[in-house]
Amino acid sequence: MVERMGVRAEKDGYPPAAARILSLLLICDPPFLTFDEIKDTLQLSKSAVSNGISLLEQKCLIEYFTQTGSRKRYFKIQSTAWYEFMKSIVRTQRPFTIDVIPEALAFRSDKHPETNKILKEAKEFTDYMFDQMDAALTKWELKNKIK
Repeated sequence: MVERMGVRAEKDGYPPAAARILSLLLICDPPFLTFDEIKDTLQLSKSAVSNGISLLEQKCLIEYFTQTGSRKRYFKIQSTAWYEFMKSIVRTQRPFTIDVIPEALAFRSDKHPETNKILKEAKEFTDYMFDQMDAALTKWELKNKIK
């Protein structure tokens, strides 16, 4: 299961170690693991686990907590992981439609109007989709009292 889920996450651009860590944390019971448990279960190097954890924390997909009397950090899926994931898609992909597509259109000649039409429609569609995603994220924030 971890491997199959990891392959899916890799297809979404995650490095193999981060993809497998995320997959493991989605299915582990109890719903948290220590660094060493992750390393041993996935048979990864310390550096691969460290880099994977750092990336997933940076993307707000996982978080850690400590327990009184223990120096270990316990990693788990962040409670708002899916919300944060969708926000990151908007944040990282929107600049392409705001900056790159209009710049490409300005650079292109009028010799191939069909291609220009496709680019204009792509911009209109992605603008519409990002507006819808913004509205959905705002509704979710209000409903779940996020922020």
